[in-house]
Amino acid sequence: MTARWHTREELIHQVVVLTTQAMSRRAITRALGVSRNTIRKILREQANQRDTGHTALETRPDRVPRAAKIDAHRTRVQELIARYPDITAQRVFEILRDEGFTGGYTGVKKHLRRVRPPAKPTPSLEAPVFGPGEMAESDWSPYELTYTDRRKELVQLFSYVLVYSTRKFFDVFTTVDLFALMDGHERAFARFGGCAAACKYDSQKPVVLRWEGTQPIYNPRYLAFAAHYGIRPAAIRGKPNAKPRVERSF
Repeated sequence: MTARWHTREELIHQVVVLTTQAMSRRAITRALGVSRNTIRKILREQANQRDTGHTALETRPDRVPRAAKIDAHRTRVQELIARYPDITAQRVFEILRDEGFTGGYTGVKKHLRRVRPPAKPTPSLEAPVFGPGEMAESDWSPYELTYTDRRKELVQLFSYVLVYSTRKFFDVFTTVDLFALMDGHERAFARFGGCAAACKYDSQKPVVLRWEGTQPIYNPRYLAFAAHYGIRPAAIRGKPNAKPRVERSF
């Protein structure tokens, strides 16, 4: 008995479905009333479509772009950018509006984003150069650990970096108090067989109690520790690039 189909799409669907049901092509030709060549062609086209991207939606026709109100002022915008490279979109909009521009601020802002030259990258600041054993950098960084039993713990990673050789020491603590700081230093000194003459720190409380203008007021207990090892502290505030090696380590 011949199956009923009325459109090409129905025929394709029935051929594919019957093929997936392991029906032979000869049986399909009898069921659908079409030749084997037709079935072979349909299956080949379906295989090609699976391997290549396609869509059942009609392709949207290309539209001629509409003229924007900013088009008549493109030359003026280029002049403003060339004369004032840092000019804002708001200032450009105000100037164009005074010169007869009837469009909105959004159109000016989008156009300025397209035509403004990209900003030049800020060059990296050069770090001071120190000789062997002259300077070290130390800092902390928090990390959350998740154990196999899903228990979580927040730990603090201590770092001590020798600036000249860039040799690094890391250790893990549960606190960032003065005792952990001194313990981390002593382990680093034991690892390196000595210590640098000076060490840079940020404004962490175990090292710096407060600032009076640009002068750091050091923790007396830390100063006693530094005096025991002959370390000269160098506190840094508001200069993120002043400790590049230890920051990059984290």
